[in-house]
Amino acid sequence: MALTEEQKERIKQNRERALRIKKERMERLAKEDADKKRKLNQGGGGREGETLQAATVRNEDVVRTSNKKQKLQAAKKQQEEEKDDLELEEFEVGASEWITKSEAMKMYCVPQGTLAVCQVEERPNPHHASWKPMKLYLRSQVRQKGRKRFGGLEGLVEERNKRRQKQLEKDMAKARSIFE
Repeated sequence: MALTEEQKERIKQNRERALRIKKERMERLAKEDADKKRKLNQGGGGREGETLQAATVRNEDVVRTSNKKQKLQAAKKQQEEEKDDLELEEFEVGASEWITKSEAMKMYCVPQGTLAVCQVEERPNPHHASWKPMKLYLRSQVRQKGRKRFGGLEGLVEERNKRRQKQLEKDMAKARSIFE
């Protein structure tokens, strides 16, 4: 299946935007780390007898943990605000606030690049402990991005139905070829 020029341009713009967001995030984190190291070098924040390297590692762990908690709290606050504004679909009522990658892509029709800029939480893989941790995305963010991408709830439902219909036609064609 060939993509139209409009689709190619949209993909290019989304990719550039995602890369720009990622770059800005990395620059911000690097700046925060540099500020923490500068503070530490000026004598603040270290424990007595602690080496500079150990204090830096300890402070970076604290900063990462607190940043993660702050981001999670901000996302939850945003989610609570959105609950008032957004109408939930049937399958969302009583659903978990976290969503898997495959479910996000299927139900909200968002590509992997969009998920790359969403809040993510890693949890141990429930299928096998030694496998990579599973990534869960905040449902409210994925919902928001999906609806924004397709122009609201009606657009998202229409896109989901269009994809289901396309898959059905593909499966029917495959089934016909078996019986011919």
